[in-house]
Amino acid sequence: MAKVKVTKPFTMPFDDVLEGIERIANDLNKEHGMSYSWVSQQKVEFSHKAGKGFLAIEGSNVVLEMKISMLYAAMAPIVKKRVEQFAQEYIH
Repeated sequence: MAKVKVTKPFTMPFDDVLEGIERIANDLNKEHGMSYSWVSQQKVEFSHKAGKGFLAIEGSNVVLEMKISMLYAAMAPIVKKRVEQFAQEYIH
């Protein structure tokens, strides 16, 4: 199993960060078919046949962690790069 972790510090208002997380989750859904749901005010969990993970606010950072199944492990660098691009675009 491959693990992807992305941590992005933010200084923007809390509500804007939540909106950014929603946009990242939406984009992951549209581009990769990942389903997602909010499990708390600060955390979104998502899943896909390739793996599962979460996006959450932890202190002054947005953190994405994803475990990717062995069958899709080769995709881990691609997913990480794409999430980093989304985070750069939506979180600051």
